[in-house]
Amino acid sequence: MIIASVSYLASPDEVQAQRPAHRAFLATLFERRILLASGPKLSGDGGILIVRDGITREEIETLLAEDPFITSGVGQYDFTEFRTAQLAPELTETR
Repeated sequence: MIIASVSYLASPDEVQAQRPAHRAFLATLFERRILLASGPKLSGDGGILIVRDGITREEIETLLAEDPFITSGVGQYDFTEFRTAQLAPELTETR
């Protein structure tokens, strides 16, 4: 499983200007059953995406390169991969 963490590189106004396009982009990843969860960090300096098991880091990096936060230069992603030892039953369904 992968956690993708976006950090903002621009002013809050510049980030906010890209947020509708970013959320629309993420909606397509949810429709494709790639993401399990997404949301802003409480610190206000970025956000988190939880990527479904079975998606490789290479795949998610390629997909997220098209995120409006990235293409506009207001954000950058860092990735943390981990092996799930336990998983809630509702998350075990494959894509």
